[in-house]
Amino acid sequence: MSRLLSYTRRPYALLGIILFGLVFTACQSTPPAADEPTATVAPVATDPPAPTDTPSADSNATASTQEDTNAEAAQAVSLMAMLQRAEGLEDFVSYAESSGLAEKLEGDALYTLFVTPNAAFDALPEQVRNDADLMAQIMDEHLIEGAFLIQALIEAGGTPNVAGTDIVVMRGGTGGTVNGSNILGADFAGTNGVIHVLDTLLLPPAQQAEIMALYPSVAGEVTYVMQGNIHIEQGETSPVAYNSTPPTSGPHYPNIVAWQVYEEPFAYEHVIHNLEDSGVLIYYQCAEPCPALFQQLSDFAQPYIDAGRHVAVVPNDPSWTTAAGVHPHADMGAPIAVVAWQKLLKLDEFDGDKMAQFIEAYEGIDHHVK
Repeated sequence: MSRLLSYTRRPYALLGIILFGLVFTACQSTPPAADEPTATVAPVATDPPAPTDTPSADSNATASTQEDTNAEAAQAVSLMAMLQRAEGLEDFVSYAESSGLAEKLEGDALYTLFVTPNAAFDALPEQVRNDADLMAQIMDEHLIEGAFLIQALIEAGGTPNVAGTDIVVMRGGTGGTVNGSNILGADFAGTNGVIHVLDTLLLPPAQQAEIMALYPSVAGEVTYVMQGNIHIEQGETSPVAYNSTPPTSGPHYPNIVAWQVYEEPFAYEHVIHNLEDSGVLIYYQCAEPCPALFQQLSDFAQPYIDAGRHVAVVPNDPSWTTAAGVHPHADMGAPIAVVAWQKLLKLDEFDGDKMAQFIEAYEGIDHHVK
């Protein structure tokens, strides 16, 4: 049986639908796991099993085994054929064909392929989906030469894809990520490689800012590339550098803080889970005590909190030093920052209208992996 990641968060109904064809096909050709793990990234064996002539004391059992082996070999197909058989991957198939990626996926060379469901393409701005050259670059981000099981990629630390981008696979307490995209399933083997399934598309680093700028804005906020949902141990520091200050996603602690107004700071890792749990955080930063701004933000946020909305007010303090000598916060470059999952609005002064627009647009949207 093709192996799903042992650390996926929960049984995914969506994955079962999308990968029904993949699971059925890959079940026939998954290579056996090595007895001992190794840090060396080595291609997996994806050739169909060879028939065996080993005699058996039970002739009926021998015939049955031979038939099963032949059937298994007959079921083995290329990566492209696996995609074409699956439901929910039609957009990936279409862009693979238009970009020329399909030719590689149908050939004899071994590859590791990261695929995403149709919803990942739907989430892209229309301008990106209609840009053939840019979409071809995006598709290349999903291919690595050689067939690698997910554990080998984790142990490698970083493996370049065909576009030259380092692919970093991380494992956390509740799942795994590939360059920030959450892993939904892994190790679906075909005759010419292996497929892993992600929830969002991998974007070329040089074009990420350009692509993110195309997402619509309701109040002047910026959209950031997701850095995943994995949990880390309470008190640990994020293993990746957050791509914004304050962060809008990424590794975080398992628990949220209560929805209220705070005067004492929290580590970013502590409150990112609040964003995942459909929340909005309002950060404030003052070089000197700023009771007037604090009161404005408190008066603004409290009605939302009293109504059961997922809103909290927290300080951002670059001068804060923990007992371990760590500076958990960086200068956010503005006195106010309003944050939701992948969304960041910075304000030079209090603006209740923009903050309300932001909250109405993004509060209440759950971002757990489904």
